[in-house]
Amino acid sequence: MVKKALHFALFLAIISTLAGGALAFVNGLTAPIIAENAIAAEKANLQIIFPTATSFAPMEVKDDESGLIKAAYTAQGVGIAYKVEVLGYAAPIKFLIGFADDGKIVGLSILELKDTQGIGTRVNSAEFIDGVVGKTTSDGIATLSGATVTSGAVVKGINAAKAHFNALKGIEGGTGGVVTPPLQFGASIGIFSKNAGTVVSKSVDGDVVTFIADGNGYRVLEGYDGAKANVFEIKINTATKKVVSVKFVEMNDTKGIGDKIDAEEFWAQFIGLDITNQDSSIDVVSGATFTSESVVRALRAAIED
Repeated sequence: MVKKALHFALFLAIISTLAGGALAFVNGLTAPIIAENAIAAEKANLQIIFPTATSFAPMEVKDDESGLIKAAYTAQGVGIAYKVEVLGYAAPIKFLIGFADDGKIVGLSILELKDTQGIGTRVNSAEFIDGVVGKTTSDGIATLSGATVTSGAVVKGINAAKAHFNALKGIEGGTGGVVTPPLQFGASIGIFSKNAGTVVSKSVDGDVVTFIADGNGYRVLEGYDGAKANVFEIKINTATKKVVSVKFVEMNDTKGIGDKIDAEEFWAQFIGLDITNQDSSIDVVSGATFTSESVVRALRAAIED
């Protein structure tokens, strides 16, 4: 009985060994085919980034703390491309970013993008791509004014790929981070050119009156469900008839767009503004016109209170 058991155990061991060998053999045959199929699906995009490359091979990605890198490919003797997925304003964004072996960014190809047409989709235009290609993996990359959420997400993904590439190549100096573009201004609007908002409350401290006032912004004017006006704190010196300061209390327009106006350069326009001058005006922030106008509505409400 013991002898039969030993024979059976030996038989099973032999079968397992043969099966394992066969599986390894099959894997050895299919692995290159699977790898080739994976490359074939991306080859057209990879070729755009590395037009002189003659062959591509998938590369294992280790130590990606961001979790944003989904795949990587080596372009033989040219560089490395990373497939990255980030969350944009409305949906995931997928793209390929290519680095030459010396650390220069040589290509950016957006594969999937469903963010707002004309706003988020600007990351798939020369306006953004030209600001990426040509930089190095140690340079900072600027987001797009008016499309901060989408472009910021893409820059975050690019920086994840840069960090992995730099660690792999031993490049020091960091990834350069995210560069905030300078605020861009558009047309001027008169302080008395828009309908007044509503004064919510006010308090007096000597000659300075502090108003909490609201003004309809983009979401209210466009009829969004549940939309609320933007709210501001406005200080006016009643002796000099000039604005002391203006700032946000509550921003209810689209994040990443309306809140662009929350910048020192914008608020500085109001300081010292003569509230008795019918020609007083300020410049709106490009890409945030309606939110800029909501400040004017609130200020007019304070002036006329």
